[in-house]
Amino acid sequence: MSSTFDQSIFLQQLDTQWLGHSIRYFEELESTNTYLKKLSSEEIEHGLFCLTDHQTRGRGQYERKWETEKGQNLTFSIAFTPADRGRFHVLTLACALAIVEKLNEFVGSSCAAIKWPNDIILNDKKTGGILTEAVFSGNTFDRLIIGIGLNINQQEFSNELEEIATSVSLEKGEGINREQFLADLLNRIEYKYILWEQQQSSLIKTINRNIIGYGQWVGLKIDDEMQDELYKLLGIDENGALLMLNRDGGIDSFSYEQIQLVTN
Repeated sequence: MSSTFDQSIFLQQLDTQWLGHSIRYFEELESTNTYLKKLSSEEIEHGLFCLTDHQTRGRGQYERKWETEKGQNLTFSIAFTPADRGRFHVLTLACALAIVEKLNEFVGSSCAAIKWPNDIILNDKKTGGILTEAVFSGNTFDRLIIGIGLNINQQEFSNELEEIATSVSLEKGEGINREQFLADLLNRIEYKYILWEQQQSSLIKTINRNIIGYGQWVGLKIDDEMQDELYKLLGIDENGALLMLNRDGGIDSFSYEQIQLVTN
């Protein structure tokens, strides 16, 4: 049974300085990312938050469709207007880290992790994904939009997904208060944003420790072509590039759009 998101309960629980106080809520919307992309510059403020109970045309990485059940999950996007015009993938991973830390605390044990480049894995199954898009006005950067989809209370998935997808409720074994969960998550995301803005090296180290395959020899697909040799995953650098140690002892750097990791 679906339930409508209660904005008043959410706002009562929210303890951020600026993130999520300005909210655009819709019972149904094609895409929260698309909605924030289409707003004029005058309508955008830092931390503007868009949430829907039913996203009808949700998109994931590589334009994959995002499947979600009405009123059961969290599908939302945040508009950021940072002074720094780079390192956006680090910010995406900082948001992923906030989710992973929330899940590990909420479900218990170290059961959540980041699957490169932007999936959230819970007990070896996908429970969330992130889609980041930059918006420009001509050649001028205008806003960064980070869209997040999280399976919260969904109990069933389609045949092609049931073996690889899960929800927080299924792993926790109980129903989840979405409003409370989201308010706490935004508190964490705002804190990670501040660390990102300050270019704290500790943020990079913590992100790396939570990427699946970190410190291991993994397979690599570059532009969809599987490589013959294994690489050791060293993690991201301060700009968000992925560093890989090759068999010759050299370090190769990749942008996140180029590669997919193949781990056991």
